Amino acid sequence: MLNKKILFASILIVSLLAVSAVSAENGLMAKDDAMHQVSLMQSFMHGAYDGVVTVGELKACGDTGLGTFEGVNGEMIVLDGVVYQAAADGSINIMSDNETVPFSTVTPFDEDEKIPEISATNFENLTAQLDKEIEKYGTNNMYVAKIKGDFSNITVRSVEKQEKPYKEFTEVAKVDQKVFNYTNQSGTLVAVYFPEYMSELNMHGWHLHFLNDAKDKGGHVLGLTMENGSGAMDTIQEFDMVLPQTESFAKMDFSENMTDKINSVE
Repeated sequence: MLNKKILFASILIVSLLAVSAVSAENGLMAKDDAMHQVSLMQSFMHGAYDGVVTVGELKACGDTGLGTFEGVNGEMIVLDGVVYQAAADGSINIMSDNETVPFSTVTPFDEDEKIPEISATNFENLTAQLDKEIEKYGTNNMYVAKIKGDFSNITVRSVEKQEKPYKEFTEVAKVDQKVFNYTNQSGTLVAVYFPEYMSELNMHGWHLHFLNDAKDKGGHVLGLTMENGSGAMDTIQEFDMVLPQTESFAKMDFSENMTDKINSVE
């Protein structure tokens, strides 16, 4: 049975859809400013790596975000409407529209606030500054930020594609995670934030992926030192999610609290 947090988020989703329907009936067009999510972080952590939507379908929902590909085939960076793969061999590839996606969050990025200046000595220092930014507008909203900067050091990871039977992601990260440390890179961070009450639909806090300006290095961010940063943030108050239509998902046990496991691989 879904626990109270998932039930609360489900009620939130239904309420938002009802608001959109009422707006349409009144002749108003709902603003396309939602967070679109493919599947649950929790089901992904349990090993649900089969594709749910195609890259083409994902791009129709948003131009900015992050995720992965079927079988955990590398890390996804969605930037300016292009879907990039940071592969386990360190390469960056533009993915075709027929590739499939087991987990992702994207939005049609709409700049609500500027981040005029930001530098960071490490990952925790950066996320603490981003937390202060969102405190101005409300920590119960969702946010997507794009931050350009110069990185004297950035550590990223990718993951080798998995084959069935799939193991849990904590086991994947132990044996199939590839870590890359790069120096003197200029590029963009795509940062996604979910509030605490949605922590059983996605991870609470900031999730960051990186793509350099040369489009040949990137991945899930583990550590960084950044100078000369600036960017923009999109405040998001609508949520849309598509779930896997598989028997294994329908019968999956969500009673385990996955917070510690999620934090261990982030």
